Amino acid sequence: MSKSTGLAVLALLVGVSALGLGAYQMLFVTPIDTKSGIKHTWYSFDRSSHYAGQAPLDIAIDSLLINFTVKSGESVYFHFNTMLHVPGDVNFVFNFVLDSVILWGSLYPGWTIEVFNSTLPVSLQLSLDTVSAGAHNITIGIYSRDAANYISSSTLLVQTYIP
Repeated sequence: MSKSTGLAVLALLVGVSALGLGAYQMLFVTPIDTKSGIKHTWYSFDRSSHYAGQAPLDIAIDSLLINFTVKSGESVYFHFNTMLHVPGDVNFVFNFVLDSVILWGSLYPGWTIEVFNSTLPVSLQLSLDTVSAGAHNITIGIYSRDAANYISSSTLLVQTYIP
């Protein structure tokens, strides 16, 4: 009987110690910040094909357009996926288009893909903390010097978050 009582006391001590360590971790070690994280998500899918053409500017893909709202203190994350089809030998350029303005230049990345006779998946991401509070819209812009190049099965995701 004393052997089982000693085992029970040992199990009780181990359980209380684990509970104490868990409480210590939650209260003192892990900061609890319920304000950070993803706040809203918007998503768009377009199965159709879009040819880049030979325009001197990016062609915005209106069927992927997402209207979203940013609150004060939020950052924005954009994620674009597509299948790129390049039957010839020329580069293909992607840009995000925010509020009808092409995001390019030293502050924003422009993605240029140089391939030859290929079909490949493309995934682009951009995170900005400079988007003002209020209503906005986003889509993707494409450009190529060859009218035969196109994208298909595209998705666009927008998330607002607090870092």
